[in-house]
Amino acid sequence: MNKQVIWDFWAGYYERLWIQKYSLAPTRGEILRQLKMLLIAGKRYSILDVGCGTGQLLREIEAEFAEYDLELTGIDFSKSMVNRATSMGGNIRYPQLDVSDIDSLGKGFDIIICTHSFPYYERQDYAIRQFKDRLKLGGHLLLAQASQNNLYDHAAMLFVKMTTGKAKYLSVENVLSMTEKFFQCERVLRIKDRVFMPSIYCFVLKMCDEYPLEGE
Repeated sequence: MNKQVIWDFWAGYYERLWIQKYSLAPTRGEILRQLKMLLIAGKRYSILDVGCGTGQLLREIEAEFAEYDLELTGIDFSKSMVNRATSMGGNIRYPQLDVSDIDSLGKGFDIIICTHSFPYYERQDYAIRQFKDRLKLGGHLLLAQASQNNLYDHAAMLFVKMTTGKAKYLSVENVLSMTEKFFQCERVLRIKDRVFMPSIYCFVLKMCDEYPLEGE
C-alpha cells in the first residue's frame, strides 16, 4: 500500500494510538526537556518540526514556551495529517511537504526537530544533509527515533512495520556515523518508560562550524 495512503488513514486515529502513551508522548517530553536547555528567553528562534504528524509536539512547544519569541513550522507529506494539525489551531505554519522538498523552505532555522519519522525516509543520508542546509550556523538538530541495537529491538519493530509500512531503524552507531560529517553530537539520551518497549533514542546534534563541501 502507498505510504501516503497509510498515513492519511492513521491521521484520524493518530492521537489515540497505543504508542502515544509508551513512545510518542515520552519522546515529546524529552524534546521539551532538551529545548529548555537550548532556548534562551528574549531571543527569537525559528523551529521546524519535520514529519510533524498532527502537530502535537508543536502545540506543546507553543504552550510550554508561551513567553518565548518562537516562529514554529511543521511539515508532513500527508495531507490528512496537515489538515488535522491546522484544524487544531495555534500560531503554527503547516506546509504540506515531503522531507525531500524542504529546500523550498530556505535556510534559517535555529532548531530542526525530527521525531519518529526518520526511519521512513528512503534517502536518510540525503535527509541529514537537507537538515544541515536548512539550519543556521551553530543550529541544532534534535533527532529521535526507535533504534535497532539488539535482537529484541529487531523483533519488536517487526510489529510496528506491519502497521506503518517499510522502515529502516538505525542503530545508535549508525546514526552517529551518518551525522558526524555535519554535526557534533552533544548528547545521546535513551527514552524508555516501559521495559517492554524497544530502544528509542534522542540525539542532540549541533551543526559543525565547518563541514565538507558538496560532493565530498
